[in-house]
Amino acid sequence: MEDKEWFSAWFDSPYYHILYAKRDESEAARFISSLQEKLQLSPGSRVLDAACGKGRHAITLQSLGFVVDAFDLSPSNIEAAQAFENKDLLFFVHDLREPLPLQNQYDAIFNFFTSFGYFDDQQDNQKAFDTFSGGLKDGGILVLDFFNPTYVLANLVPVETIEREGISFHIKRWSEKGYLYKSIDFSDQGKAYSFVEKVELVAKNDFISYATKAGLSLVDLKGDYNLSAFDELKSPRMIFVWTKK
Repeated sequence: MEDKEWFSAWFDSPYYHILYAKRDESEAARFISSLQEKLQLSPGSRVLDAACGKGRHAITLQSLGFVVDAFDLSPSNIEAAQAFENKDLLFFVHDLREPLPLQNQYDAIFNFFTSFGYFDDQQDNQKAFDTFSGGLKDGGILVLDFFNPTYVLANLVPVETIEREGISFHIKRWSEKGYLYKSIDFSDQGKAYSFVEKVELVAKNDFISYATKAGLSLVDLKGDYNLSAFDELKSPRMIFVWTKK
């Protein structure tokens, strides 16, 4: 494993947060609340937010009455999130491919907003599902939210420029050999920067296969943050719900 994989360097950069600062957090909060209405997890349930970023969604989960653990690979993300810790909200640095400190302890594990598919080795995808499964109690729930590759490729915007905080981010998108790429080029204070995001176009059936091998059973699949039924051609997301056998 390389010391600094692309996602480790980019997600730890302040420019990542500048570029993506305008993501719709109210939509995210509504989505999480809608999930709870569907899942009906008991108050006080112990849940895990896997790949939590700076912790905003973990904070939402705790506000719904859960005891929340949350981890991210980025030390700077976790340092920022730890300002919000309390007796029911804990943040720690962790790699999705490694077993969790707490085994068979979680009533639910959440992996939100395409926090998957970053690895070069597909065996790492299976390791991640083994991590999920190992952390869940028997009968526990895994919710994983990923883009729908069929929809994304059909609606790909190949070139655009996004202005944020006086910085022009020049973005190109393309697919190649089973991965979706996004190059991000910009300058700030006279210095040029270049990052490339690379996310595997993980197909629905591949997710189901990884989960099955990890001892998880699919119970539902939704297609957007309104929890509409999944449609292979029209749904922007794949929101899987599995249970541990």
